Amino acid sequence: MSVDKIKEKFTIEYQLYKECYRRSIFIVLILGIFLAFAVFFTSFYFEDFIVQQSTSMAEQMLGENKEEPTNRQKFVSILLNNLFAGGMIILCGFIPVYGLPCIYGLLSFAAVGIVAGYGIIMEHNVLQTMVIAFIPHAVIEIIPILYSVAIGMYINKNVVQKVFFSKKKSEKVSRLLTQGTKSYILIIIPLFILAALVEAFITSRLVDIYL
Repeated sequence: MSVDKIKEKFTIEYQLYKECYRRSIFIVLILGIFLAFAVFFTSFYFEDFIVQQSTSMAEQMLGENKEEPTNRQKFVSILLNNLFAGGMIILCGFIPVYGLPCIYGLLSFAAVGIVAGYGIIMEHNVLQTMVIAFIPHAVIEIIPILYSVAIGMYINKNVVQKVFFSKKKSEKVSRLLTQGTKSYILIIIPLFILAALVEAFITSRLVDIYL
C-alpha cells in the first residue's frame, strides 16, 4: 500500500473522528473521571469488605503458586485481552439498548478508583505506585478504549434509530460494520499494541526497579 493511500485512509478517519466520535470520547472521559473519584471516596465506606476480599485473593494466588510469566507472555496476554475488550465494546453498539458501549468505558474508570482506594486502605504509596505501575501504559491504553466506546456509541445511536425510530435517517448496518472495522484496524489495534508493549516491557521493568 502506497504512502498516499495510507494518508488518505487516516484523513478519512480523522474526519470521522471529528464528525462522529469526538463528542462521545470527551463525554465519556469527563464522566469517567468523575466516576473514578466518586468510587475512590466511596471505597472507604467498604474498607472491611475490601481488606477481606484482598486477603482472600492473595491467599488464593499464593496457593496456586504459578510461575511468573515472561514479558513476552505478558505482552501477548495483555494485547489479546485489550483487543477482545475493544472489539466487544464496538459490537455492543449493535444491541439496540442506548448507551450500552459506554458502560465498559465507565467501568474502566471505576476500576481505577477502586484500585486507588484499595491502595490507601492498605497503606500503600498510591501516588508512587500509580506513577510507576499505571500511568506509563494507561495514558496510551485509555485512548483506544475511549475510541472503541465512541465507535460503539455511533453504531448504537444509528441502530436504535433504525429499530425504534424507523422514520429517522440512519446509516445502513453493513456500512456501520465496515466503518467500525476500518477504525478498529487503523486506530485501535496499533494503540493497543503500543500500550501492551509499554506495560509488558517498560512498566514491568519500572516496577522491578522502584517498587
